[in-house]
Amino acid sequence: MLCTNGQGLSPSAKTLIESTVSNLHNVDCEIYGPNELLRDIGIAGRERETGFLQVIGREAFERTDGDIRGVIASVDARSFVELIRTQDGSSVKRYLFDDNLRVFLGANGGYNSDIISTAASDDSHLFWYLNNGITITCRDYAYNKGHSNPKIRIEDFQIVNGAQTSHSLLEAARRSPVALENVVLMVRVYATNRNDIAERVAVATNSQARIQSRDLRANHPVLKKLEIGFADRGYFFERKRNMHADRDIKKRIDALKLGQILLAYYLREPDRAKADSDSIFGERFPVIFHERYNIDELCRLFELHRMIEERREAYVAKHRDRLEASGEQQYLVYGHWFVLFAANLLLVSSGKPVPVGGEANTLISEAVALVSKACSQYRSSAHYQMFRSPRTRDRIIAELEGKQTSLLDLLYTE
Repeated sequence: MLCTNGQGLSPSAKTLIESTVSNLHNVDCEIYGPNELLRDIGIAGRERETGFLQVIGREAFERTDGDIRGVIASVDARSFVELIRTQDGSSVKRYLFDDNLRVFLGANGGYNSDIISTAASDDSHLFWYLNNGITITCRDYAYNKGHSNPKIRIEDFQIVNGAQTSHSLLEAARRSPVALENVVLMVRVYATNRNDIAERVAVATNSQARIQSRDLRANHPVLKKLEIGFADRGYFFERKRNMHADRDIKKRIDALKLGQILLAYYLREPDRAKADSDSIFGERFPVIFHERYNIDELCRLFELHRMIEERREAYVAKHRDRLEASGEQQYLVYGHWFVLFAANLLLVSSGKPVPVGGEANTLISEAVALVSKACSQYRSSAHYQMFRSPRTRDRIIAELEGKQTSLLDLLYTE
């Protein structure tokens, strides 16, 4: 952000900024001066305008209930973009989102790459089915019900839900003028003169339970196959949260927990298992979850992790007031994913499979000792910070390399 004395950018400075921004993906600049500031901070200064939405065919359904009426319509996405963008086409009109309850994400930001790619793809005709659409409140609207492809005229309107879709469609249009030719958007328009009803519509349309990335992957074929594989061995894999809540907790394998286990053990990224679990069902999903795992080994690995957690819980219960006390076990509190990682290193260096029972307990003790030796010399660092850093992983490898000089070769030639 640049702040000036109100005189604006000099021609040379403007040229320099525009040249720099043109080489940066998803970055743009906007001149935001006193007029724009006054417009956006005061309701009285908010611009009220009339706009039009182009209906597709006769796809408009209307309803009236006392002092509120509404129409749900399929509209040409290009008419919606024309409705919301500034005269120069560089951003949305901010004041149209004043009644939107979500934090404004930026005039040129806040868009979703998935929405953009769908709108600009060969499957753009699917947009109506894949997108939740836009909700608009207004003082009044009108359209010719007897005509095909009518235009809905809306007066003094606010977009109360769909800011991300709005920004994304604008961005798609900016990137390619023909991107939205086949995109049909579902729009809900509610007209009322009562401010309390308009506010309740804004609240209701923004109050849905948040859908997490793991929920969106719940029916992925790979997870379904894992569920079947675990079921054949007496375990209950929870693709969906708490889908086996009535089963023995020791036999329930949560999808997120399994993702963290795989990230810490097979991908050897214990720091990300701790601090970046959101990526498990995001961009890292294809790398973490696939069909090449041995289910029997995954079951043993799950049991190994459960034993680590039980040891951790026992330590926490015993040292509740001094979690960073002394002794090797203290590193279990914040570093249990690193203990699992260390177990992997020890097994790789010895060439042994994932053990069970007493051998698993022995392995855990050796892994805890390895983590302790690698971390004890860095006492100035708080444990919760130490175990969010990839440097700690490197320290553990270095500690083991003193005894197993070919460890790195083993790790990267598997």
